[in-house]
Amino acid sequence: MKVNLKRVNLIFCLILLLSTVQAFPASAQNKATVNATSLNVREQPSLSSKKVGSLKNGETVTVFKTEKGWSQISFNGKKAWASTEFLKMNSTSPATGSSPKKEEPKTRVVKQAKVTATSLNVRKGPATDQAIVGALKNGTIVAVLKQEGKWSSITYGKMTGWVSNAYLLDQSTNLKIPETPQNPDKKNENNTPAKQGKWGTVTANYLNFRSSGHLNAPIIGSFKSGTAVQILSEVNGWSSVQTTDGKKGWVSSKYVSVQNGTSPVKIPTNSETKPPAPPPASVLKKVVVMADGVNIRQGPSTSYLIVGKANQGDEYVYVQSKNDWVQLKLSNGNSAWIAGWLVAIQQTGSSKNPSNPGTSAPKPTTAGLKGKRIVIDPGHGGHDPGALGKAHGTHESDLTLMSARLVATELSKAGAVVILTRSDSTYVSLNKRVEISHYHFADAFISLHYNSAHDSRASGLLTFYYGQKDTKLAEAVHSGLVHANTGLSGGNVRFGNFHVLRENKQPAVLVELGFLSNPFDEMTVRSNAFQSKAATGITNGLAKYFQ
Repeated sequence: MKVNLKRVNLIFCLILLLSTVQAFPASAQNKATVNATSLNVREQPSLSSKKVGSLKNGETVTVFKTEKGWSQISFNGKKAWASTEFLKMNSTSPATGSSPKKEEPKTRVVKQAKVTATSLNVRKGPATDQAIVGALKNGTIVAVLKQEGKWSSITYGKMTGWVSNAYLLDQSTNLKIPETPQNPDKKNENNTPAKQGKWGTVTANYLNFRSSGHLNAPIIGSFKSGTAVQILSEVNGWSSVQTTDGKKGWVSSKYVSVQNGTSPVKIPTNSETKPPAPPPASVLKKVVVMADGVNIRQGPSTSYLIVGKANQGDEYVYVQSKNDWVQLKLSNGNSAWIAGWLVAIQQTGSSKNPSNPGTSAPKPTTAGLKGKRIVIDPGHGGHDPGALGKAHGTHESDLTLMSARLVATELSKAGAVVILTRSDSTYVSLNKRVEISHYHFADAFISLHYNSAHDSRASGLLTFYYGQKDTKLAEAVHSGLVHANTGLSGGNVRFGNFHVLRENKQPAVLVELGFLSNPFDEMTVRSNAFQSKAATGITNGLAKYFQ
């Protein structure tokens, strides 16, 4: 009887052991894709554990195990933890007894990227303590096989290894390379080249135009509802589009309605485009809105009723200015008012040369700006307001954003590809600003600021550079500002040990557009005339630099 009891206990223990083993996945490692905008990575599986970094939407990680809603993953060459809720498993072991899935042709996704560092080390693993297996020169195009945290697994010729994401510029090319024979007639649904002549119209009231096909990409412009665009390609819910004036960028595909028939979008066939027809002589000035969601009111005060809203880039006929408000004419012919500090007033009639009324004043050519990647950095923002004006309490962060938007508008008109480090009041770290410059392989980086000093007599414009690569750019931009007749003294060009210059591998300058600690400077920089002239001056200076 005792023997039988021992046998029963032994069998029971074996059954318990086998059931415990089956609770673990057959595979010790799986791949997962992040499906959150930003996923925190922690030392231990707890919300109170120290944060060691974060992962962006779409990044792929190796998962070692999961427990109580947390997954142990590989992060920067070490093991860490992230919430399982925001990880989508790419491959799982099939359940016992389930019917085998139909095997699909194996593919590997290859994304192309350009090296932006002078010399980029290639390492054996995704960490700085890993052995260096080689180096890549600036401008080298590599194939990116996968990403883990801040590192990318790349291949170039016979070289394979890991490099830092900070020095790779995405070339927006995702190729699915088959590892087994595949039907050549089968469409690749994730990367569909648009048919020749395919076009569409914008269905959103206000659609952002981005530098690449993802939500984190910088906004380089916007489209109003009904705008016609040429569709060049479609990738993962994003459309690469081109406008009549030749600008290219990305928009969300769900806000573009594909149309049939002949495309109304006329793409320029050569680098030279015909100038737009001049406006009527009676229209001497126009109001350009420099922010989104700006209220239009019945009168020149916030106490008046709101009769409409305007967005960045909207233009209206200028009527008059009163204190800090501007009167404009709406499309229905009625007049209304808008806050003067949120708009720029620009001349639209052809200016005449005073010495010879029959000829137009010479205008600097901006042809050299076409296609140049220029990063405009509005200083401060969010919890960092920057300098504060003594006379009117002006916040530097508000002014830099206003100036940046106006400069971006001028550069875009000249054909440049403009990237803003921030497009609203959000705070952006100094490191991130430099990363944006590197990511876009900027041809020029312009950081905009307004100065302050203990001595209220300090006044004028200043332009700073850090290294030899920046001096020519600093001199050109400063010269453009001086010749723009902004109303402030010219100041000079000087060395500045600023983070966004010192750590920047691209040509970079920092411009101080007057002193908020000086009552005269503060009053001047708040005016529409100064903002418009300063934007024109910076644009002309950049055009001179690229000649």
